Amino acid sequence: MRRMSVVFTVVTVLCLCVADHVRAAEPLMVFCGAAFKKPMEEVAGLYQKKTGTSLNVMYAGTGTLFSQILLSKQGDVFVVPSPDIMERARKKNVIDGSSVKSIAYVVPCINVQVGNPMKIRGLKDLARPGLRVGIANPEIVYIGAIAVEIVDKQLSADEKASFRKNVVTYAEDFNKLATMLVLKQVDAVIGMHFLEGWYPDKVTTVKMNAAEVSRIGSAQAAVISYTSRRADAARFIDFLSSVDVQPVLRKYHYFATPQEAFSWVGAKKPIGGEFSVAGDWVKK
Repeated sequence: MRRMSVVFTVVTVLCLCVADHVRAAEPLMVFCGAAFKKPMEEVAGLYQKKTGTSLNVMYAGTGTLFSQILLSKQGDVFVVPSPDIMERARKKNVIDGSSVKSIAYVVPCINVQVGNPMKIRGLKDLARPGLRVGIANPEIVYIGAIAVEIVDKQLSADEKASFRKNVVTYAEDFNKLATMLVLKQVDAVIGMHFLEGWYPDKVTTVKMNAAEVSRIGSAQAAVISYTSRRADAARFIDFLSSVDVQPVLRKYHYFATPQEAFSWVGAKKPIGGEFSVAGDWVKK
């Protein structure tokens, strides 16, 4: 009996070790805002090369990702473009609030086709008749919400009406918005400063006046509460916020510090923060 007990114990330990190894070999599940698709694809390769751990990354608008995590109760890491989104996730117990780390900083701007063929110089130009303008869906995409906040605050009623006539798409995530510009399906989008870093031969950046920029974003990552691999998730977040990743972020024109972002804007601005989208803005 004693020998059988020892054998059973050894087998049990071996099974547990094999199970742990299998779990460790599975890709980490990362829910990532589409505004970080380009650098994240590169970072995922670097991380696998360095640690042997692969990533399964889902890209979408942050509202869509938030809903997916809540419904599925799955995932290991959540990456979002703004602290207010992360705070909502914390209040819903979707993430471990103590695990949040900032990665990079992003600034809203106007993105146009390379060379700026439509001669767009600023926000008010987006109300000119005949332009094809794209914004992201403000209900589920961070830059979409920022775009309508800027339009509501900075354009007159007539300018706002003209702007809305020009809007031909409310894209469901940032990557799709960027693709429409690259494919010349729109003349301009209210997007992010780094898009020229994604497509240097396809996109030109038009800065807004400092007064028109209501806020900037701060990319943050956190451990998802439902994970069974908390330590692995935390290690990846440490990597995301490390000096190893900074060259990738700079390659795609993301800012490493708030000061860099403020310098580009020309003024100090709130980082994230709660704000509401007017009820008359709905996706088409």
